[in-house]
Amino acid sequence: MLKTAGRTTAVLMAGALALGGCATVDSVKRAQAAADQAMAAAQAGQAAAARAQTSADAAAAAAARAQSSADSANSAAQAATTQAQGVSTQVTDLSTRVDRLEAQRRAAATHHRRHHRRHHHAAGAAASAHPGERG
Repeated sequence: MLKTAGRTTAVLMAGALALGGCATVDSVKRAQAAADQAMAAAQAGQAAAARAQTSADAAAAAAARAQSSADSANSAAQAATTQAQGVSTQVTDLSTRVDRLEAQRRAAATHHRRHHRRHHHAAGAAASAHPGERG
């Protein structure tokens, strides 16, 4: 009897599970509608993700162009710095040459004045020794 009661219980439980597992037409339609909504939301999400990726790609391209421009500007600045250093060196060299030439000119002028004064004073002294005579 226990065996039969156990079998009966098993059959009743199987039947309940079978009846509980069956869905009504309305519940299937509701499940299908929910699945359709989920699919639409997923597709909208994919479309938004695709737009975001396009924007990210455009931003990356703009960043690459900006980096290229920055690199070009940096190269130009370095070239200008190098050129300025070369010009500064040339200015220093020319300034040194001008200073040297001015020193030489001053030395020559000083020498000429000393020499000229010596001869001029000697000639003047000789002229005053003979006041009535002119040369």
